[in-house]
Amino acid sequence: MTTDDTLGSTGLADPDPPFGLLPVGAPAPRWLHAALCDAWGWDPVRTAVDLVGLSHNATFRVRVGAVPVAMTRVAHPAYMEDTAAAESEIAWLRALAVDGTVRVPTVVPTVDGSGVAMATDDRERHWMCLTTTFTPGLPLDEVLPTAPDPAALHRRVGRTAALLHDHALAFHRPRDFVRPTWEPADLVGPDSRWGPWEAAALPDADRALLLRARAAALAVLDDASRAPDVWGLVHADLRPGNLLVDGDDLTVIDFDDCGFSWFVLDLAAALSYVEHLPDAPDRARAWAEGYQEVRPLTATDQRIACALSMLRRLQLLGRTATDPRGGPSGALRAEQPAGTVLVAERYLASPTWLLT
Repeated sequence: MTTDDTLGSTGLADPDPPFGLLPVGAPAPRWLHAALCDAWGWDPVRTAVDLVGLSHNATFRVRVGAVPVAMTRVAHPAYMEDTAAAESEIAWLRALAVDGTVRVPTVVPTVDGSGVAMATDDRERHWMCLTTTFTPGLPLDEVLPTAPDPAALHRRVGRTAALLHDHALAFHRPRDFVRPTWEPADLVGPDSRWGPWEAAALPDADRALLLRARAAALAVLDDASRAPDVWGLVHADLRPGNLLVDGDDLTVIDFDDCGFSWFVLDLAAALSYVEHLPDAPDRARAWAEGYQEVRPLTATDQRIACALSMLRRLQLLGRTATDPRGGPSGALRAEQPAGTVLVAERYLASPTWLLT
């Protein structure tokens, strides 16, 4: 359900236990089931915990008496360094819930009142667990193919992103608030968090083209402003799979990658994996229209957004190239290498091709 990291870098997607061999729908390991029931006070006999997604996190659905009540994210602290990052994520989620402008899941505290719990597996490894209320609905990427007006949904996502950014600007962060940055080096640098895009199997000519596109995008960002009106706290993975549609309700989930970057990184994220498809510019322009109902989007913002989209596409290529369980499946996954080359060609031909 969330973004993926390099195979083996977190221990979650390893072919070894505890989670690597579990298919979606499988029950949680006994040690995790026991730890979650103990931390959140659920009756172990009546509680079922089953896997719904695996990436740099494992996401489990919790049912009590066959009724879904919660979603629990299980992660190795090394991904975001320590529990302080998770506590900071919770602080923003709680502030958003109080404000009510954007729908988000409610954080469920443990029985001792803390936001996170630590679970120890059979090999004495420690896992950080964060639980939110179960949110009904379908992911937006499952709704879009049959939606009567997809553009209206993309506009709504853009408007939602703008509301998040307005909230982030007004949010009085706790003194100990800590979240990662999403600098260009975090996206496509030598130590990029989701794996090197250079690991993809590409012809030399295609690899050279991608290097030129990366250099062009980096040059735009080298001179980009980081003033508070354009740089701040972002969701960082605001793609359709992380938005749930239930009737007229749109809920933003999976804040595990939230951090500091240009606000328009959320536009780049909205196009994840589909930048090469013919309707990508239509999606981007609808998003921008919705965004501008709340916040301005200048010509400079548009250049930065398109540069970030180019780097985001390379970032996602790194994910699919290095993690067998990362990224999309089926035909869309197979299209990623050639599609990235197509995106690079379009970007080099017109640096604002997505929005003009």
